Amino acid sequence: MHKKMVNELRLSFSIAPRGPLLIKSGKESGADPTLLDMNFVRLHHAGLGRETVYLPGSSLKGTLRSYCEKIARTVGEGTNRQLPFSCNPLGNSNKPGAQYACGRYFDKHKDASSAQKFAGSCAICRIFGHTGMAAHLSLSDAYPWDASAVEAERLALWEKTNHTEQRNGVAIDRVSGAVAVGPFNLEVVTQGDFLGELALKNFQLWQIGLLGIALRDLARERIPIGFSKSRGLGRVSVNLRALEVAYPGQFAVKRNGRDLSAALHGVTAFLDEKSVTEYDYRVEEALPPPTPGTVAELGDEGRVSLRWTEAKAIEDVLRACAPAWAQFVQAWRGEGG
Repeated sequence: MHKKMVNELRLSFSIAPRGPLLIKSGKESGADPTLLDMNFVRLHHAGLGRETVYLPGSSLKGTLRSYCEKIARTVGEGTNRQLPFSCNPLGNSNKPGAQYACGRYFDKHKDASSAQKFAGSCAICRIFGHTGMAAHLSLSDAYPWDASAVEAERLALWEKTNHTEQRNGVAIDRVSGAVAVGPFNLEVVTQGDFLGELALKNFQLWQIGLLGIALRDLARERIPIGFSKSRGLGRVSVNLRALEVAYPGQFAVKRNGRDLSAALHGVTAFLDEKSVTEYDYRVEEALPPPTPGTVAELGDEGRVSLRWTEAKAIEDVLRACAPAWAQFVQAWRGEGG
């Protein structure tokens, strides 16, 4: 399902540290006296015209994937399928078991069709992808930069977030209790906002439900990110800024008895029965959102889209998809549905 796109979800958000936060750049001080032992990742931002700290999309995606895998392994026990609910992406086996990896399996079956790769992948790889199949989910880098704000607000946000502090630490020998390494210093960010965007293409409602649970726990500071999480670093909160659900290829809000402005439609609503079977999709009923969205595009240019801009309304939409996730889990387990 990468050769065409029938629906798309885009979620704009901001992440704020609730304590020291460090995403390591991998650059050590070496001969440069201006660098600390561990430095925050940086790049030169074209919009700012200067260097800035940022949160890499790969780090954010890895955090979400790891947490979704944990959820899937927790609720997926007792499945009747041979395929695990969540594989081990770092495993080295292409046979079912604790070390099974979907990517490793399809490295051995390179002639598999896109439908076979999707149907033969675990639930988590169907969202995040693997080495043999592209992901349906993508995350942008998060910058302290808001292109929609006026220049003064942009600069104020950058100056607030780009302010870093130094934190010192040591590594303790577990046997002797003495200092094994150190002291060393870390560069951390303790305030500000990083703005980013999440995109989910050709989505099913259960996928939104699962991601909504992960985002909820991230917002409640239950999922630390970055370096030294066990030492208290990496606590963050999330603010949901805007949600858009779009249907590319649609030239009217109402068509074939379907009102795209009145409900959320998963990918199966736009596929024939053969494709649904080949991709092992679970047919989902359209879901009326608890808070109606604003119709941003009417299909005049081949795209219909709904938009929510209030955090409470966005949370309600994500929460409304949670039952679809529960139903998917039950179906995977063979408990019906």
